[in-house]
Amino acid sequence: MKVRVIAVVIAATLGAGTATACAATLGIRSWHLWTGSQTLTRGTCTLTAASAITDTYVTETAGSSSFGSATTMTVRADAGSRGWAFIRFDLSTCALPTTGGADTATLKLVVKNAASNSRTLTVTPVLATWNGTLTMAQALALSFGSNATTTFATGTTNGATLSIPVTIDVDALIKDPTALYGWRIDDEGSTALANTTTLNSVDATPAGVRPQLVINYEK
Repeated sequence: MKVRVIAVVIAATLGAGTATACAATLGIRSWHLWTGSQTLTRGTCTLTAASAITDTYVTETAGSSSFGSATTMTVRADAGSRGWAFIRFDLSTCALPTTGGADTATLKLVVKNAASNSRTLTVTPVLATWNGTLTMAQALALSFGSNATTTFATGTTNGATLSIPVTIDVDALIKDPTALYGWRIDDEGSTALANTTTLNSVDATPAGVRPQLVINYEK
């Protein structure tokens, strides 16, 4: 493997003729040399269209109700009245091949109403499919990743845009659309009704406050 790597570097750096001569001094036969080139296409795909986004929230205070058409998503840690937000994106409009990859992927959420003290919210992959009719009773039966993707601080400013790194998950989605089904966002902190974070959903207005997924990719 080391010989192949050296040969490629020589060929790419010096050109075919010079590379062949140098390779000979290293005991590398010419058929080990590759002198072609490969161009990586880099770009950015920003998912903002409502058709590419599904989100909702669920709450223990209304365990059999769904809120997929609500303009906000409520997240809170209160015992007996927990609120979880769910969000997923359809990457197909980015037209990335499975051989591509995410250099960076950032989930952007806008705070509608922040808690009086900054909250730390947890982002966890959802491993089973769901849609906007999801209820808390159904959410409790879903499968989730054993490890959180990340955590982020909400701050205390209404209207703030939160940028949340989700690169590893999006890279997995590019390679396999069934690797995960978006994320659950929950508050695992102390419980108090005042500790409620309200995020704008895909149904919010104006369009600029809706969730986004920004992918910087190569293919």
